[in-house]
Amino acid sequence: MADQVEAVSFRVDDLLRNLDPGSPLGAPSDWPPVLKTTFGIMIASPLQTVLFWGPEYVALYNQAYAPTIGQKHPHAFGRPASEYWSELWDDLRPLLDQVRDQGDPVFMRDRPFYIERHGRPEVVTFDISYSPVPDEAGRTAGVLCVVNETTERTAYETRLRESEERFRNMADSAPVMLWVVDKEGRCTYLNTRWYEYTGQTPEEAEGFGWLEVTHPDDRDMASQVFLDALSRQEPFRLEYRLRRADGIYRWAIDAAEPRLAGDGSFLGYIGSVIDIDDRHEVERKLWESEAGLRALTNSVDQMIWSTTPDGFHDYYNDRWYEFTGVPAGSTDGDAWNGIFHPDDRERAWSIWQECLMTGRPYHIEYRLRHNTGVYRWVIGRANPVSDAAGNIVRWYGTCTDVHELKTAELRRSALLAFDETAAILDNPDQIAFAACEMVGVNLAASRVAYVLARSDEGSGFSSAKEWISPSTADLEGELPDLELFREQLERGETVVVRDLREDHRTRYQEFRLQVHPVGSVVAVPLRNQNDLAAIFAVHDAEPARWPEEDLAFIRDVAVRVYNAVERKRAEKNLLELMVSLEEQVTRRTEQLRQSEERLRQSQKLETIGKLTGGVAHDFNNLLQVVAGNLQLLAKDVIGNAKAERRVTNAMAGVSRGAKLASQLLAFGRRQPLDPKVINIGRFVRDMDDMLRRSIGEAIEIETVVAGGLWNCLADPAQVENAVLNLAINARDAMAGHGRLTIELGNAYLDDDYASRHEEVEPGQYVVLSVTDTGSGIPADMLDLVIEPFFSTKPEGKGTGLGLSMVFGFAKQSGGHVKIYSEVGHGTTVKMYLPRAIASEDREVVVQSGPIPGGSETILVAEDDDEVRDTVVETLTDLGYKVLKAPNADAALVIVEAGIPIDLLFTDVVMPGLMKSPELARRARERQPDIAVLYTSGYTENSIVHGGRLDAGVELLSKPYTREALARKVRQVLAGRSPRSDASGSPVAKTPRILRILFVEDDEQIRENTSEMLRSLGHAVRSTSLERGAIELAQTEELDLLIIDLPLMETGGAELAARLAARHPDLRLILASGNGLVDRAPVDAITVAKPYSSLELERALRQVMDSRP
Repeated sequence: MADQVEAVSFRVDDLLRNLDPGSPLGAPSDWPPVLKTTFGIMIASPLQTVLFWGPEYVALYNQAYAPTIGQKHPHAFGRPASEYWSELWDDLRPLLDQVRDQGDPVFMRDRPFYIERHGRPEVVTFDISYSPVPDEAGRTAGVLCVVNETTERTAYETRLRESEERFRNMADSAPVMLWVVDKEGRCTYLNTRWYEYTGQTPEEAEGFGWLEVTHPDDRDMASQVFLDALSRQEPFRLEYRLRRADGIYRWAIDAAEPRLAGDGSFLGYIGSVIDIDDRHEVERKLWESEAGLRALTNSVDQMIWSTTPDGFHDYYNDRWYEFTGVPAGSTDGDAWNGIFHPDDRERAWSIWQECLMTGRPYHIEYRLRHNTGVYRWVIGRANPVSDAAGNIVRWYGTCTDVHELKTAELRRSALLAFDETAAILDNPDQIAFAACEMVGVNLAASRVAYVLARSDEGSGFSSAKEWISPSTADLEGELPDLELFREQLERGETVVVRDLREDHRTRYQEFRLQVHPVGSVVAVPLRNQNDLAAIFAVHDAEPARWPEEDLAFIRDVAVRVYNAVERKRAEKNLLELMVSLEEQVTRRTEQLRQSEERLRQSQKLETIGKLTGGVAHDFNNLLQVVAGNLQLLAKDVIGNAKAERRVTNAMAGVSRGAKLASQLLAFGRRQPLDPKVINIGRFVRDMDDMLRRSIGEAIEIETVVAGGLWNCLADPAQVENAVLNLAINARDAMAGHGRLTIELGNAYLDDDYASRHEEVEPGQYVVLSVTDTGSGIPADMLDLVIEPFFSTKPEGKGTGLGLSMVFGFAKQSGGHVKIYSEVGHGTTVKMYLPRAIASEDREVVVQSGPIPGGSETILVAEDDDEVRDTVVETLTDLGYKVLKAPNADAALVIVEAGIPIDLLFTDVVMPGLMKSPELARRARERQPDIAVLYTSGYTENSIVHGGRLDAGVELLSKPYTREALARKVRQVLAGRSPRSDASGSPVAKTPRILRILFVEDDEQIRENTSEMLRSLGHAVRSTSLERGAIELAQTEELDLLIIDLPLMETGGAELAARLAARHPDLRLILASGNGLVDRAPVDAITVAKPYSSLELERALRQVMDSRP
């Protein structure tokens, strides 16, 4: 082929231009006209053309001819033929000579030639046409040869003839009938076996004669099948009855395949005919047998199937198709595995393949898709059938629907497993989830939820725990859709919605469930007695049938999970209760132990308190005698420096003894308190100079007052003593050097704290904290430091009463003391005092000046002779007229004698049946204007209740000085009611002491008016708040309420009316700046703002005059 390309690449027209001048033809321009014309025609022809010219047969050829001669081109162009056609010249020359000499053309088809055109010898064939070319004279000058190479075609035809010959030889020896038809369908060949079988001759059978031996009843069918296949040029296969040579028709099978040429064109058919009459008879009998078998298998309820030895399923009875709903034949072969449950396919296939390989019987349980779309459990069984040699020739199997039995078995197992799981789990939510998961997997549901039912407003249902399939949305949270079925659920009825889109209850509603989506719902109510407690809900993404066995299973699980959850909750609650009871028993046991210890301590302290109270009383009486006589003696030794110094030293000893007695009383909670509403922060800051003088400059003092510090209710004098005692203790603990921190803040002591500390009431307190940087107190001594006479100081360095006094004062004030200490790091003492709602009471400063005396009549009732004599002498020395009595009974006799008395000065504790308060009451009955002043070193509970002096009671504690006695007597006399003489003229302008509650929201007015009222000798409590007024009115004995009408809260008139209704004996004064008094009690007295002290005093007199 490469040589051809190379040869062709030399174009003939180029060769003509470059023709060798030595060519026998000479230059083209010198050629004769005939040659030029012939060559011109030849050059333009597409046919393979060569011109042999002249006696030497010089070769001239066109471009189409060049490939024919291969490597001879281009050298052969213009040269004598004998030079380049030498190998075939002996064959070619005679042909050329014949044409030239005879003048007749020569035509031949498939003329063979021997040629060496590609460097090797070969035989080729051509269709040739040799024609003479005459010159001008009519003589043949050349031979024009037109050729067409047919080498390939002739070679193919040769092979085909040889193949057909071999085919005929094989076909005639074949045991079956063979035939060949052309593309028009005419039979062109039938083998010898056909003629022997049918008795036809070739003339009778060829063409369409073969149809003559076809059974008349089959002829049209056979002809039509043949012609249809021929028109489509497709293979065909048919069975018909063929007449044998003996005239008997036998069944035959005729099959054919198209014959194709090399180029793929259709040549006809080649086919075979086989006598199958014997097999057909066997098949007929087999069909009759199979029909009987089919009828038999279709008469039973089980699904029956059969396979070939390799497991190809080729038979199912009607029960199979009825159960599965699949088209006939759709599960042949291996397609049966497609309608198994996806989770069972691999297992079923693996077991089936193993049985096919081993020959063991097949047995398996799996889920098969039912015609409803639901997978049902079946048992598959199969056994092989073997021939005599033991080879398996068939498998026969059955499928038995065991769904109900299997479902019941699985559900029993699931329920038993759930019961075991529920018994192990402690968390109710985990139990609920386990139940939801079990039902979801068992029923192949999309969602199972344990839903709590509530009765509060809004949605009454919320998902407590739910299980969802992998492709399902989570619905945990509110489930408002279930409200639609609440009435049905509360009646205890199971809700079954098989299709949310079609059910009449839901089809027109907008449901959250449809969005997720949910196609069907089952909801089982779970009731706690008569109340709906929970719901067990099962959802499916698609509409579902929910057969009764599924509903029964759901109900069973619902009851079990509810009982398990509630049982676990009850067990949990019981366990918590038991733990709580154990903790309570432990706590109560410890509390009891602590209470017993506190009771023991309290009883001990109470005993010590009573003892110290009694001792203090007698001790104070002794001190009073000593102090009184010392003060009387001081007048007699004026000018005697030595005697004056001795009297002064003796008085100092009396003062120390009085302080000691006061501390004993404070510890024993027998100290008569006069509590005031104070701001303890301001109070402590005012003590700064005193503290610095008391503890020395070497100790740094820091006072920290929290913002918004509450007021507290306490005796200011005792607070001062407590702070001073704590500071001195801290100084001693720091050995004179260190840092003392006083902190004041608000605190709330809760119930838990109160339960752990005896006598502590939960509530709001003001806490005073004193912290030092001293040596600290060992832990084993913390409980001892509050006991009287116990001290951590060296012997002789302290009385051991400082902390005892603080402790007693705090307890007597309704407060609490807590001590924190660590050895080497210091001590903190916290004193808690009850918060006061009322406003701060401003202190009335007692004027200093000469010791006052008077001329009034005073009755002294004192059982101690020495004390009585000293007091009488002192009062007489002050200018008073003095009457004396040794006890209350004797004093009452003097009062009833009608002697005008201005002041009863009586000891609180005296022997006899009559107590001093009773004496004072009966004295006032006889002489209403009499003033009363108590004195005592120990008051017991006669005039002190709750640790506080009764309202309106005046007390002078023993021992007292001459100055204290003088000033107190003048104070009490100034506060008494005016007493008329025989002519009816008043002897005094000031009314007796009133217990007044003043309510005013303006702080400046409140403070000024309170001070004005105190200057008139009255006891005043003040507040700015309504609740403070109500609290004080309930807890204290009051004579008078002064109230500002335009209060910022509910209004003064309304508050006054309310308090008057609750306390009928309470007198009222209403203060108003606009003159409007609405809803006020009719007997109230009004004063207009601004008012003076005189106007206020006049209103007070009106109150006194209106009292019965």
